[in-house]
Amino acid sequence: MQMYKIILFAWAIFFSTILAAQYTQYVDPNIGTAHCRWFHYAPGAVPFGMAKPAPATNGSYGNPTGWEATGYDFRHQSIEGFPNFHEFQVGGIVFAPITGPLQTVPGKLEDPDQGYRSRFDRKDEITTAGYYSVVLKDYNIRAELTATPRVAFHRYHFPAGKQAHILFDVGNKQGESGEVKDAGVKMLPDGRIEGFVTTMPAYVNKYQPGGEVTMYFSAVLDAKASGHGVFTNAVVKPGEASEGKGAGVYLSFNPTSAQSITIKAGLSYTSIDNARLNLQAEAANLDFDAAKQQAAATWNEYLGRIKVESPVRNDMVKFYTGLYHSLLGRGLASDINGAYPRNDGSVGQIPIGKDGKPLHQHYNTDAIWGAFWNLTQLWAIAYPEYYSDWVKSQLLIYKDAGWLADGIANSRFVSGVGTNFVSLAIAGAYMAGIRDFDINLAYEASLKNELGWQNRPRGAGKLDTDRFIKYGFVNHIEKDTGWSETWKFGASHTLEYSFSSYA
Repeated sequence: MQMYKIILFAWAIFFSTILAAQYTQYVDPNIGTAHCRWFHYAPGAVPFGMAKPAPATNGSYGNPTGWEATGYDFRHQSIEGFPNFHEFQVGGIVFAPITGPLQTVPGKLEDPDQGYRSRFDRKDEITTAGYYSVVLKDYNIRAELTATPRVAFHRYHFPAGKQAHILFDVGNKQGESGEVKDAGVKMLPDGRIEGFVTTMPAYVNKYQPGGEVTMYFSAVLDAKASGHGVFTNAVVKPGEASEGKGAGVYLSFNPTSAQSITIKAGLSYTSIDNARLNLQAEAANLDFDAAKQQAAATWNEYLGRIKVESPVRNDMVKFYTGLYHSLLGRGLASDINGAYPRNDGSVGQIPIGKDGKPLHQHYNTDAIWGAFWNLTQLWAIAYPEYYSDWVKSQLLIYKDAGWLADGIANSRFVSGVGTNFVSLAIAGAYMAGIRDFDINLAYEASLKNELGWQNRPRGAGKLDTDRFIKYGFVNHIEKDTGWSETWKFGASHTLEYSFSSYA
């Protein structure tokens, strides 16, 4: 009997250790989703990933000035589809499973029956870091999401006896994307679905007029469709390709028994070819369950770099959910081969190392203002490899555009509030011992960011630098006809510029 007690005790210790290592159990992505930003909610993603599949309850509504809450709201009761891109000023490429009569517009929250959106219950929702599942009640479909860094995985479980459809709604705005300029989607002879959408985000238009964001995808399914067609918003017709605003493709299935269909979608900001390459490199031999397990392992490794203990579960949930959100944004923008979107809209190439891999990754980033008080310290302590790549991403922008950028979406300027603290964040990396970047170039870029004012574009922020240089402070101007960033913040800019220039 004593031996059995020892064995049971040993197993208890073993399983408690295993359980303790599962930090994702303390992540609740739904916290903070009542009135939240577009990029706040992407439970299917991995840390700093490009592929961020997630449900949307009002993503198709967009937002008028680029910053208002949109996407997923905990208070809403219907889901309109599953977009694959969720980033600051970046959103699009929606997949949606339905049954019954074909519908090709999402409809409105107040009248779900007038579109392909579906009601759902919170009790049927599973959300954690790297995985999402929900039952779409109107169709009795269970949808699941997970991802690798550049590949979104969707798995839809269809009921028997009802005609099923999968919509690839590509040509419509999503979240913070702004209006659609162009789109295209087609079905290839082998059943692959590929396409793109080009959008004009509000913040890009504000800080880099004429700039665009283009998203590409290449998707494969593990089931053959019994029918297909194309649509432009509500107009449906036969065919394999659709172009322009509202463009989409649908696939139809006739399951005689319950059927599960998996979609693997390679994503890219540079081309369909690179989306296809990302899919092949990251997920050619990966099924949904393996991808889900891989995503969980990645999250546990990242979250586990900071270990906290508390007898109060809510304390653990608060901490690890907060840590999760700090690792969710500012996602990949470069491809597996090092191709990346340049500031002028062309495609650049990150140098390839001796191992055949890019020397670093390139990332989108929300504005860094304020993040130097908290986020960069976290990166330096627990995620120095990301901090290093973030600095190198900023130096790519400087080499391509001539200025550092407070925020970038697809390498376009998207300054947060018309300021620029990138040089301060670069100095922080250097002082933290992260110095595996071009130090001379970093100093050149930072010095220009702090003191340069001639021909300074609005996207580089700090448009009152000339007065800071002239007076040693930013003098107050009661009213002016120029951008508000040039006259409205004299006192705060004086403090900010003094601090960052000293650094």
